[in-house]
Amino acid sequence: MIKKKSFIIALKTIVSISLLLFLLLNIEWDKVLENLKNANIFLLLIASFLNLTERFELTFKWNLLLKVRNISVKFGRLFLINAIGSFLGIFLPSSLGTDVVRGYYLVKDNSEKSVSISSVFVDRVLGMFSLLTFGVVSVFFAGDLIDKFNIKFYVVALFIIVFIGFYIFQRTESVNFIQNLLKRIKNKKIVDNILSLHNSILEYKKHPKTLSFAFIITLLVQVTRVLTYYFIALAFNIHIPIVYFFLFIPLIMLVMMIPISIGGLGVKEGTFVAFFTLIGMSVNDAVIISFMNSFLDILNTLILGGGGYLFYKPTSENTLNTNNNNFVETNE
Repeated sequence: MIKKKSFIIALKTIVSISLLLFLLLNIEWDKVLENLKNANIFLLLIASFLNLTERFELTFKWNLLLKVRNISVKFGRLFLINAIGSFLGIFLPSSLGTDVVRGYYLVKDNSEKSVSISSVFVDRVLGMFSLLTFGVVSVFFAGDLIDKFNIKFYVVALFIIVFIGFYIFQRTESVNFIQNLLKRIKNKKIVDNILSLHNSILEYKKHPKTLSFAFIITLLVQVTRVLTYYFIALAFNIHIPIVYFFLFIPLIMLVMMIPISIGGLGVKEGTFVAFFTLIGMSVNDAVIISFMNSFLDILNTLILGGGGYLFYKPTSENTLNTNNNNFVETNE
C-alpha cells in the first residue's frame, strides 16, 4: 500500500514538473521579463487584496456552518486555521490535505470531532457545487470556443453525478445502508466514528437557510477569484473582455480537480494557456497571468499560514460551546 501511494505521488510529481517545464520552455523570456518590469504594481496590489478577500469570504462561510451547530470560534482564530490549512496544503499531494489540516486544528482547539469534520465536509461540498454551477453555465455560454476540448458532456455529467450522489448520501435511509455496510468492520470505534460523522452531516438538513446563504457566499468566492485573475491581466496591460475570465476560470478550476498532479500544479497553468489562447491571448501573456496568480496566492499563504503555523497555540479557554443534543440519532 505504501509503495502504491509513493508511486502515485511520484507520478503526479512527474506530471506537474513536465507540464511546467513544457510551458517554461515555450515562452519568450525577453518579452515576459519586459512585461514584469512594466507591471502596474497598484493593480497587482488590488489582485493580492482580492486574494485576501477570498480567504475572508471562505472563513465567513465556514464560521456560518459552525455557528449553526452551536460552535463559536473567534473569526480571527478561524481565519488563522484556514490559513494554516492552506500553508500545509502546499506540501501535501492532494487538495483534500488542506481540509484534513483544517479539521485537525479545529478539533485540536477543543471542538467536538464529528461537528468539526462535518463542517469541513459540507464546506467542501458547497464549494464543489458552486464551482460546478459556474462550470455548467460556462460550457453553454462558451459555445464553440471550447468544442475542441469536448468537455461539455463531462462537466454536465459530473454535476449530475455529484448532485445525485449527495442527494442519496443525505437521505436518512442511507444511515441504515451505511450501518449494514459497516457490519464487516470489527473495530467498533471506527464504526461509531463513521456513523457519528454521517449523522453530524445530516444535521445540516435542519438549516436550509444557512446552507443557502453559505452557498451564495461560495458563489461570491468564485466571482472574487475571477476578478483576481482579471486585475492581474490589467496589471500587465493585457486587455481581454472580463466575460472570458468568467467563462474559463471555473472550467480551469474543475480541470484542476482531476487528481493527476500535485495540487493542480502545472495542470492549472497548462489549462489556462489552452483556454485563453483560443481567444487570441499569447502564450507569454497566459503564462504570466497564471504564474502571477499562483505567486500571489503562495505569497499570501506563506505569510499568513506560515506565520500562523509558527505562532499558533491551541486555545486554553473554553471558547467553543458544542451542543451534542442536536445530532440526528443513529437508527438501531
